[in-house]
Amino acid sequence: DVVEAYESRGEFQSVFLTPLVYVLFFTFFASAALTHVPIETMFPSQNGLMAALVTSGSYDTLTADSKMKFKNIQSQADVFPWLIDTFVPSVFVTTDYNNMSIPVDQVGRIAAFQKVVGAVEIKAYVAPKIPCDVSASLSPIYKSCHDWANAEQETPWYLNPKSPAQEIIDWFQEVKANHTLVSDANTALHINVATYNGELNLLCITALQIKFQPGGYVDTRSKMTSMPLDPYGNDPSGGLMDLITGMFFLTTVGMDYRKIARHRKQKKAVVWTKWRTVTWMSLASVLTFYVFWIILSVLVTQAQLKNEIIAMENPAFDFEHNTALAIVYFIDIMDRMKTMGTIMIILRLSAMAAMCLLMFRILGSLRFHPGLNVVMATLTKSLRSLAPFFFVFVVCLSAFVMSGCLLFGDSTKAFSTIGMSYVTVVNMLFGQFNPDMVLDVNYYTAVVWYWSAMVVLSLVLFNMLLAIVIESFQKVHNSSDKRTAPYMAAISELARVEGLWLWPWSRRDMIRLGRAVHADELRDVSAAAIAKHLALSDDQARLVLANLDCVVIEMGTAELTIDDVRLAYASRGDFVMIFLSPLFNMFFFLVFAACALDHTPIQSMFPSENGLANIVAKAGTDAVTTVTTTKFSNMATHHDVFPWLTNTFVPYTFVTTDYNGRNLSTPDLRRVNYVHRILGAVEFKTYSAPPRPCDVVDGPLGAMYAQCHDFDSPVLNSAFYIDAGADPETATAVISAKQASGAWLDASTANLHINLATFNGELNLLCLISLRVTFQPGGLDPYGTSYLAAPLDACVLVLWITTIWMELREWCRDHRRRTGQPPKPRFCTLWRAVTWLSVVSVAVYFAIWTALCVAVYSPTFAADLTALETGASSSQPQLLLVDIMTRLKAMGYLTLSVRIAGMVSLGLLMFRTLSSLRFHPHLNMVTATLTASLHSLVPFCCIFVICLTAFVTSGCLLFGERLLQFSTISRSIITVVNMLFGQFDLAAIFAVDYNIAFTWYWCAMVILFLVLFNMLLAIVLAAFDHVRTVTATKIAPYMAAITELRRLAGPMLWPWNHPHMMQLGSFAESANTGLSTAVTSASIAKQLCVTDVDADIVLRKTRAFLAVRWTRDPVVYFRLFLHL
Repeated sequence: DVVEAYESRGEFQSVFLTPLVYVLFFTFFASAALTHVPIETMFPSQNGLMAALVTSGSYDTLTADSKMKFKNIQSQADVFPWLIDTFVPSVFVTTDYNNMSIPVDQVGRIAAFQKVVGAVEIKAYVAPKIPCDVSASLSPIYKSCHDWANAEQETPWYLNPKSPAQEIIDWFQEVKANHTLVSDANTALHINVATYNGELNLLCITALQIKFQPGGYVDTRSKMTSMPLDPYGNDPSGGLMDLITGMFFLTTVGMDYRKIARHRKQKKAVVWTKWRTVTWMSLASVLTFYVFWIILSVLVTQAQLKNEIIAMENPAFDFEHNTALAIVYFIDIMDRMKTMGTIMIILRLSAMAAMCLLMFRILGSLRFHPGLNVVMATLTKSLRSLAPFFFVFVVCLSAFVMSGCLLFGDSTKAFSTIGMSYVTVVNMLFGQFNPDMVLDVNYYTAVVWYWSAMVVLSLVLFNMLLAIVIESFQKVHNSSDKRTAPYMAAISELARVEGLWLWPWSRRDMIRLGRAVHADELRDVSAAAIAKHLALSDDQARLVLANLDCVVIEMGTAELTIDDVRLAYASRGDFVMIFLSPLFNMFFFLVFAACALDHTPIQSMFPSENGLANIVAKAGTDAVTTVTTTKFSNMATHHDVFPWLTNTFVPYTFVTTDYNGRNLSTPDLRRVNYVHRILGAVEFKTYSAPPRPCDVVDGPLGAMYAQCHDFDSPVLNSAFYIDAGADPETATAVISAKQASGAWLDASTANLHINLATFNGELNLLCLISLRVTFQPGGLDPYGTSYLAAPLDACVLVLWITTIWMELREWCRDHRRRTGQPPKPRFCTLWRAVTWLSVVSVAVYFAIWTALCVAVYSPTFAADLTALETGASSSQPQLLLVDIMTRLKAMGYLTLSVRIAGMVSLGLLMFRTLSSLRFHPHLNMVTATLTASLHSLVPFCCIFVICLTAFVTSGCLLFGERLLQFSTISRSIITVVNMLFGQFDLAAIFAVDYNIAFTWYWCAMVILFLVLFNMLLAIVLAAFDHVRTVTATKIAPYMAAITELRRLAGPMLWPWNHPHMMQLGSFAESANTGLSTAVTSASIAKQLCVTDVDADIVLRKTRAFLAVRWTRDPVVYFRLFLHL
């Protein structure tokens, strides 16, 4: 035994080193695979070609006649087009959709129902001019600044809603020409419109805000607040709800005050608990809600507000002759409306806070309930078990992320980088994924990858997450059952004695008994004494006594005393409150929620506010047409650079006129967006890749592509500068001359850099703007594209050989232990099969990669290309072309095979990594659950395939003649399986036949998803529960040994670093094999010349280590690993 314990040190260490090797293997292979398939280089190459040959795009709504939307305002120049073309026609309406004059009583309405109250208020905020806080060297170019922090409000304008639209437009044109509404000093423009909807009896205040920030950024915001004019309307239930809420409020205050008084009377230390704090906070929020509701009701019903509104709407009121009085009315109406809007917002916030606090109060009052308390405890307990699950999930996720990047990264932007691949795969698990973007790359490969990812990550791992939650629930539930068992017995006894009512104190006999004991009139609690004192029969007295037993059964006493009866009688109120408090709190919550919704009529306010918002605060996305200029981010080819420069960059950079078309003054020239002063000039630099010999110098490829460029080391080619003071025509002429030369941007151009420095005097900021346009060549060189390719291949080879050596070493060791006997079947396990499959798949990957390299550099292929280039085989050109295309197709198949082999290898290495983590007790449960589930899936798969076949065939029959996704059996299978993963176009089958479609869809989802997928979940949960039970049983005896090692060897748990242990091991090594003499502390003391105490410690250490060694179970080793 000692020999075996001593020799097993290396095996013990290998348990911990094996996962590290596997992780390194996985990491290096993934890096090598990504190096051999350089997705980040292939993506711009293929998409650049696709942009030129496979063009796509949309031509939608932005034309010369498009109107500016409120949300699309980006500069001061956009404000007046929005006001004149959009805002005024929507607000100042005098004709209907037939262009006929509307009745006088309907003038001033927005969207036919929103009557403008008072006037349209326009406020402009202007920042006063101040000296710029700049250094002396920069002050000449930015002479005046503005105090944005202390903007001043100008005299507001009030526009009569009854005025014709053309009159308002003329006024805006005049203001625009005078620069009195929007200028470079403006910080904000506020437009307030108060409306009344008579159909819904609602007042609404609409605030449109355009904020001009000193950096040139324009921020548009809109806010609407509605107020009901009649607090209760025609529904008297609103007042009844308030009354009931008030009763609950007072009852809650009384109940809680009574509890506090009782605690103080009993001199208990803890009075203010967290649940009591929640209770009083909920009461305070409810009180706040009603305080502001009363204030709002008072403001709404004020006579002065109604009189002013009616006076303004009176046809006899002449606005032009009573302008001063009208403005006074307008100001007062708007101020009152704004105040009511602010109070309405506070009202909603206090209602939200009150309902949330009442919800927590309900949860607090339900703590006595074993079921609801279990739910709360489960949520807390399950969080502690998620760390190992998360580790396994990340490992599996990484495998599918990298394989997805390998398979689809060159064609799909969502997989073009590792980071984007992670985002895409995680979104796929949440249902936010369009499989079409990978199905278009390679249909069947994409289907296999997508299904595998969804099965492993969604069905298996997400179900394991659910299993963890269920396990936590079961533990809490079992613990709760133990605590509630005696009380449930008492309830059962009460049900037997009293029936469903369960309440013993409703009987007059019980009340009389309680009063007698409370008054000390009865001191003996027996059936005879009760019958005598209460004048009852013996049967009635025994029934009363049985009820008392049920009430005090929780005390666990066999006999009743007078104190027990007194306690039972006194606890009647507490017993009632425990059960009535949740019901009371629930009614309080529901009544208050109904009351709050009644006072804030959302169903009426929603159509009102949105009908107004769709007219006043328009929003939308305008897209590209022939009149739209090229944007910087939309450039895709060399041809887009010059249109962007001449049509977009130059007009917005070299600005000489304002939005009125008038020439800017000298201090305002050279500014971008009116505030960013350009310093010096605009710099244009081009970097060209120097010529170099192509990698393939000899042969046909070198002749076909004689000149290459070193795009990795571009050099400066040309630089020129355009003065910031130049006008757009001059700047455009310079750019056009460069374009005409044809030498500025050519095939060797690697980068175009545009730099301009600006100074913002308003914020006292210098800024350097650098625009980079990079032209990428694309292409693939097996080892020339990266210096890491060969070292990574070498690392993979070393790890590959190491893996084979470890496996063979394990086999030889197992064979040596059984000399003369064949290896036992346990050596050939599932996980060892995965290991050898992963080794084979990596070998296949590199074999195919080698074949691809050989095909690329084949002499025959080179000869064919030479003949094609020189025309040497003009006699049979068709055969030559067929041979070249055949070879190219074979290379394409090899490239696809490399990617598929990489995906398979990554998947197998992922499972191999999981198998090496079996020493972890929690991770072992995850991997063992995977294994155990597979044994139970065969009958499930049979049932699933039968049901799936039925719906696949029926779907093909029902929708195949109309829909491509059901046109064949194979497509129908893919469509139905994708439907189970949430990727399905339901509207397509509804368009064929609505009734048949929803019947088929509902049946398929109920049977395949709700029933069979839940069966799959049950299988996984059963396997998880079985593995958890078995693991706990196996670990228990060996944890004692680990505890012993920790006590004897310290936190390191490693006994072999002690000299006495090494002496014992050397002695055992040199002893005769098969020696059966018992090793005792006395023999150890004699052999090692140590004291009896040290010998006893050595013996116990060896015995404990051997107990762990004999487990043959990697799970146990994890306990040691935790302390190392």
